[in-house]
Amino acid sequence: MKTQIISLFAVLLLLGSCSDWLDTEQKGVTTQDNFYQTDEDALAAVYAIYDSLQQGEPFLFKNFMGDEVNTGGGARGDNFGYEELNEFRHGTSNSKIKDYFTNLYKGIYLCNLAVERLEDDTETKRQVIAEAKTIRAYYYMELVSLWGRVPLVLRELQPDEYAQPNAEIAEIWAQIEQDLAETIPVLPLKSQQSSENRVRTSKGAAQAWLGKAYLYQKKYQEAAAQFEELIASGEYGLHTEFATILREEQEFGIESIFEISLVADPSAEDEGDSDFYACGPRDTHFTPGTLGIEAGWGFMPPKKKLYDAFVAAGDLVRRQATLMNEEEMAAYGTSIRAIDGSGSFQYGGEGYLRLKYGAWYVEKGTTWGKYGTNIRLMRYGDVLLMAAEAYNRSGNDTRALMYINQVRDRVDLPPLTSTGDQLFEDIKTERRLELAFEHVRYQDLIRWGDAPTAFADQGKQVPRGDGTYIELADAGWKEKTGFSQFRKMK
Repeated sequence: MKTQIISLFAVLLLLGSCSDWLDTEQKGVTTQDNFYQTDEDALAAVYAIYDSLQQGEPFLFKNFMGDEVNTGGGARGDNFGYEELNEFRHGTSNSKIKDYFTNLYKGIYLCNLAVERLEDDTETKRQVIAEAKTIRAYYYMELVSLWGRVPLVLRELQPDEYAQPNAEIAEIWAQIEQDLAETIPVLPLKSQQSSENRVRTSKGAAQAWLGKAYLYQKKYQEAAAQFEELIASGEYGLHTEFATILREEQEFGIESIFEISLVADPSAEDEGDSDFYACGPRDTHFTPGTLGIEAGWGFMPPKKKLYDAFVAAGDLVRRQATLMNEEEMAAYGTSIRAIDGSGSFQYGGEGYLRLKYGAWYVEKGTTWGKYGTNIRLMRYGDVLLMAAEAYNRSGNDTRALMYINQVRDRVDLPPLTSTGDQLFEDIKTERRLELAFEHVRYQDLIRWGDAPTAFADQGKQVPRGDGTYIELADAGWKEKTGFSQFRKMK
């Protein structure tokens, strides 16, 4: 025992005599306190922000919330969290809601660090701060439009500050407007971006999101003015071939305003996206033929009523580029009937195959299940239709018709001549057909007040694929107290 005490005393003396050595800064370690100093630090910080966009799954999460698809998969319960969302049977324990909410705040945290810690003493840092504010505004638009009142956090919090109260909706929208208004004069035009910087936000992206923020709040005149400025810039246009707008060949093209950048390079495995594989037609019920679509897990099969909406509108060009029926697939030797010869469709299937954001073989990398197709968060066709809506709702139907008819002309549809409320209904239809599967439908229906009707019976009859249905009496639209509406967006 005595020997142990002497040894301990010797160690304490040694530690005391080496206190200066222990206080020496560790080499090769970068902390938040010594980061955010140089232009190189700023660029590293902003690429981390863009990387956070890849984690959010807006393609899956918001498409399942709309009325364009069934959940699908191999059988009932294959993806229980998304089944609950698609059928409006979700509660507070739904993991998909938690994941999306959490990822949005993770992104906001990174944005806040850049805004708070970077000094705007160089051009590079000023631009990075503006980009961080722009992405923060996008994240808060998602939060307020899906959850309503949420915590408004604009700085790094200490552990004893984590329990933040929910802000008022008007306060959140005001911050979104402020962030975007401050960034617009700083960000470069799209034409001023180098090829390596095209993944970053531009002035046009901030303008589009600010116009959208005004539109969602029913500030129609402000929205129209913001969209008009973007349109007048001449930086964007409509791609001539609707079928290839969302294909890899048109990434960062004339119609692209902002997109989540993904690659299928095996050396950057985490940069690809497996959502497209997950939503490829179920391999047990798919004969590929020569179409170019691959089999997958079968999530998100299209609903018949979406196909019928294209037919009712006489919209052949967009229908053929968005989804196919069996007769159209047969021309390519493609089938979505069970390969065992039973003749059934996959679970959740109604006889249609999605082409838009499809599992295209040529866009898949060598890494299993990873596709490099970018997710478009904002494109010019969407802006033209939002501008048409803002002008219509503020009483300028002449301008509204000009913009909606540009979108229709691209797909060989005759010009509209309607006005007033009828034109508003036409704009709603146009958005449904133009933007199908582009994860905007749910938020559109909510903000228009059409959700209770559109979703009234959703999920009450889930097709098994064999002509029979699963009956779910508790499915369908209902007012939730924690999620799924922007019930009052004023």
